[in-house]
Amino acid sequence: MHWGQARKLLRLAHRRTGHPRGPSAQEPRTTADRDDVPPSSSVNGRSDAVPRRARSLCIASGKGGTGKSVVTASLSALFGLRGRTLIVDADMGVGNAHILQGVSPELSFVDVVEGRTSVDDVLFPCSDAIDLLSGGSGVSRMAGLSSYEMHLIAAGLEKLERNYDYLVVDSAAGVSAQTVAFATACDCVLLVTTPDLTAMTDAYAFLKVLLGRNPRANVALIVNRVETQEEGQRVSERISGVCNRFLGRAPTLLGCLPDDPAVRRAGNHRRPVVTREPQALISGQLRRLCVRVLEELSRENPVGMGSRLMTESGFSSRFVSQF
Repeated sequence: MHWGQARKLLRLAHRRTGHPRGPSAQEPRTTADRDDVPPSSSVNGRSDAVPRRARSLCIASGKGGTGKSVVTASLSALFGLRGRTLIVDADMGVGNAHILQGVSPELSFVDVVEGRTSVDDVLFPCSDAIDLLSGGSGVSRMAGLSSYEMHLIAAGLEKLERNYDYLVVDSAAGVSAQTVAFATACDCVLLVTTPDLTAMTDAYAFLKVLLGRNPRANVALIVNRVETQEEGQRVSERISGVCNRFLGRAPTLLGCLPDDPAVRRAGNHRRPVVTREPQALISGQLRRLCVRVLEELSRENPVGMGSRLMTESGFSSRFVSQF
């Protein structure tokens, strides 16, 4: 694969173009209602059921500023209508997932890796159905955690996720090993891009690195800040063309989100746009996107984001004490 060729193809293609309170009858059901979740059985008080694992989704982007956190906040709000949801702010050291939840956690992953507390103590409620694990802000060393520090976080997540139906990772932008590890550990990755050429190029770069780490990764695409749905479709086609040529596969387009001023207004009120302005054009698109994402997640057998992240950390668990 030649990086220069891929970038050239994207540039040439670019020049040529110039009700939210609950699911409908057609929408995916909650964990409690799903036919694919085996019921618990008990003999003499002992459960023989397979341990529950949350279905995990990583919201990722190659480039910063694509609206990844906006998508995370709204999808988490919509997931919360269907089951218990955990938001993991994996943008370590510069996390801002708490802002759009309207909360200000006192503890974060910074306190975990510095040995002051455990992951479950970092857990902060955002609503009756949504909890948050904050990534912390203003701590540069968090962008490059050691294997041991990653394992501390992963082990805590492995225990916590048993209490949730959905786990949503608000990833850091870029292609660092730490960022890709979180994406690889999730059941599905939702890649966010915009019509901007640099965003498309960086989305391709992220996908290239992710598939190099996990060739079987379930990756879907959304195009944010489009003027028309046709523009979003053209962006998807350009990315797919390059991905198919050089990577042998391309992400499935799940939706296109309009450039809607409602996003800014909701952000200024520290709320997800789907809850602050449910009648906005983008809110309707996000609800449709949520249905498609849940359909993708329903095709996966959740084996546990935390346990997979422990494997990705590369640290032997026998050296780690009780978490």
